[in-house]
Amino acid sequence: MKITALKPILAAYAHRNIFLVKIETDAGIHGWGEGGISGRELGMAGIVESFKPALIGEDPLRIDHLWQVMFRGGFFESGTVMSGAISAVDLALWDIYGKALNVPCWQLLGGRSRDRVECYTWANLEIAKQRVDEGWRALRLEARPAVRKNPDADYLSSAAQKEGDVFDTDDAVRGSVAAMLKARELLGDEIKLCIDFHTRFNPPAAAQACDGIAPMRPFFIEDPLRSPSPKSYVAFRKRTNVPLAVGEECSSKWEFQQLIEEDAIDYARIDICNVGGFTESQKVAAMAETHYIDVVPHNPLGPLSTAACLHLSVALPNFSIMEYGLGPDLSPDLFKPSFKFKAPHYEIPSAPGIGVDVDESRLAAHPFKPWTTTRFRKPDGSFTNW
Repeated sequence: MKITALKPILAAYAHRNIFLVKIETDAGIHGWGEGGISGRELGMAGIVESFKPALIGEDPLRIDHLWQVMFRGGFFESGTVMSGAISAVDLALWDIYGKALNVPCWQLLGGRSRDRVECYTWANLEIAKQRVDEGWRALRLEARPAVRKNPDADYLSSAAQKEGDVFDTDDAVRGSVAAMLKARELLGDEIKLCIDFHTRFNPPAAAQACDGIAPMRPFFIEDPLRSPSPKSYVAFRKRTNVPLAVGEECSSKWEFQQLIEEDAIDYARIDICNVGGFTESQKVAAMAETHYIDVVPHNPLGPLSTAACLHLSVALPNFSIMEYGLGPDLSPDLFKPSFKFKAPHYEIPSAPGIGVDVDESRLAAHPFKPWTTTRFRKPDGSFTNW
């Protein structure tokens, strides 16, 4: 079997865009993958185009070999955007592998480690009780900006984050602690509560917020620091005892290495569409297992990301819980999943490969539109992280 075509595809999906890769073979088997560097879809598409001379004509089942060719084949090794492109190609290759052997991808990743996959979902205080009534047992809040453009909007409300919103660190620290306290009072002690700081804090503010939240027994604090430096997390680990979930921005095993080896994190937030697909995710998870670090897959993207995260979660021995992302139900005309969900669990997929069919003929009805993340500013007008 040989690769005959490599197609990067960009389309609008939900409130952002989606980046897909389709790989075709001379055996009539095709595979689909997804890349995850949101806002940089055109960059990923260009990189996939550059892979064509190295991949077309190759055996698609030499997956790790082809991963190395993509990562190191241009002399300058991969960075974040290239790893997103590699992820999409890698997932499509594994999809082909599963279809060729007529087994789901989790079977190829080591087999089934569990009977179902538990998820957590995003919530604010307005809908938290509703989510629990729906069956959810784990909820994630978010450190939100002070919405200065709308002075009547409460920190704890669902007011949309808009371009130019002000992220005031002191307000966010107080608001985060207040949100967790009210959520715990509202939902009781049995619901798992986590909060995403979204890399919006510097170390002293993050430490204050973590100390204030600690009495609410958080499941974990997600991405507390603005800095992508592993050394910053090693130092920050000494400032707080709350569980830390970090890693969605890591684009290779090497970027996870210090975080894991120096026990700076408690949960590895592997993003399968950023880090290098199934191939690299398994290696990161194995590193994490040696330090008793469980995996919480990062999954804010589209249905192929959700499916890939699901297969990884089924197979990993050190899986904890999976983020419930944007499901295929948002565009049922495009995506046909072979697995079912009932809050808070996904069933074990049984279809060959990744298990999501894409109606390529309908993608033209969802044209790509330029999109960037919201840009926040500080009270003095300077730029800060979304």
